[in-house]
Amino acid sequence: MASVTISDLTIGGVAMPTPALEGLTITREKIWSADAGRTSSGKMVGTIVAIKTKLSITWPPLTMEEVATIEEAVSSSNSFVSMSYTDMTGSTVTKTVYFGTPSYTVYSYAEGVQWVKDVTVDGIEQ
Repeated sequence: MASVTISDLTIGGVAMPTPALEGLTITREKIWSADAGRTSSGKMVGTIVAIKTKLSITWPPLTMEEVATIEEAVSSSNSFVSMSYTDMTGSTVTKTVYFGTPSYTVYSYAEGVQWVKDVTVDGIEQ
């Protein structure tokens, strides 16, 4: 698992607010064949059929307008959307993903502006 900071995150072609410092965690999960598992002697058997990416994204405190941009992108009725980001090697990567349930904590109404913190969502490769 790698943690990187990015500023060029796009979802469905729309630029997202910059994630928090260390706000993108990239997890690469091996998907094993249906016959994978341990034998009676404990030896692992099977074949890796794919490696899929999960991106856990966290943002710093955001305005309601910034939250609306994220909410529209991750909660649309489209099951799968395109997401581009800079990976842990510095390369720009585009994946087709679906999103988990986003989470938001409203924490301030300072000077007539509502701020939201703890904005998080997971994007999971199709």
